[in-house]
Amino acid sequence: MRFGITVSKRQARRAVARNMVKRVLRESARDAAPQLAMAAAGLCAEALFRLKSPLPDASAATWSSLKGQLRREADSLLEQLRAQLRQQRQVLAQSGNGACASVAKSAGAQT
Repeated sequence: MRFGITVSKRQARRAVARNMVKRVLRESARDAAPQLAMAAAGLCAEALFRLKSPLPDASAATWSSLKGQLRREADSLLEQLRAQLRQQRQVLAQSGNGACASVAKSAGAQT
C-alpha cells in the first residue's frame, strides 16, 4: 500500500500550514496502513490525498481544531478506501482472477 500527499501553495499559502496538513495526513495513513493492507491482500493499491479547498486563515480557526477536522476527514476517506478494496478483492475472488489488480483512490481532504 502506497500513499501520496500533495498540498499546493494555492490551497495553503504558508509552508507551516502545508507541512502541518502533510503531517496529519501521513499520521492518519500510517495508522490505517495495517487495516488497508489486510483489505488489499493481493491488490496493488495506491492512495493519493490532495487538499481540494483552501485552508481557512489562522485567525478563523485554531490549529488544533483544524488538525482534528483534517484527521477526521482523512480517517473517513481511508475507511471508504478500505471498503472499496474489500469489494474489489471480492470481485476478483469471484472472477477467479488471481492477478494483481491496480486500485487507485484519489481523494482530497476538504476543510
